[in-house]
Amino acid sequence: MARVLLPCVAAALVFAVPTSAAAAPDRAVYEASVIALINQQRATAGVAALSEAQELDTAAERYASVLASGTCFEHTCGPVPQLSDRVDQAGYSGWQAVGENIAAGFQTPEAVVAGWMASPGHRANILSTDYSEVGAGFTSSGGKFGMYWAAEFGTRDGQ
Repeated sequence: MARVLLPCVAAALVFAVPTSAAAAPDRAVYEASVIALINQQRATAGVAALSEAQELDTAAERYASVLASGTCFEHTCGPVPQLSDRVDQAGYSGWQAVGENIAAGFQTPEAVVAGWMASPGHRANILSTDYSEVGAGFTSSGGKFGMYWAAEFGTRDGQ
């Protein structure tokens, strides 16, 4: 059974305050930090860690770039608006469940994960036992809020 969770992003926007950075952050470092911090939150809650899935990383990176384009900021933007189609396109096949967190304006991985944990829908995705894998995406390439984040969660058949 495929299930897509679409948590409210209002908390992310309320807590996000854009500022300019002197140097562009290292995308790979920020994305790895988001995954580590998500797993830290799961460990604190007594929930098993998520494995990183490159396909979910790809989907998240692509979607963070779509959000930064400024055309819209929701879970259904861009040329491939449905999460299920985006993860399929990134090669994440045979999935049972997928979910997504997005945010904008947060300056660090710590801040974005803290923002997600303060939002009930985002927190539910982070702590859900329905997911066994995660991917993270980040871009600081423009847009109204400067920094855009996406985390894609999933479980494939047999996991």
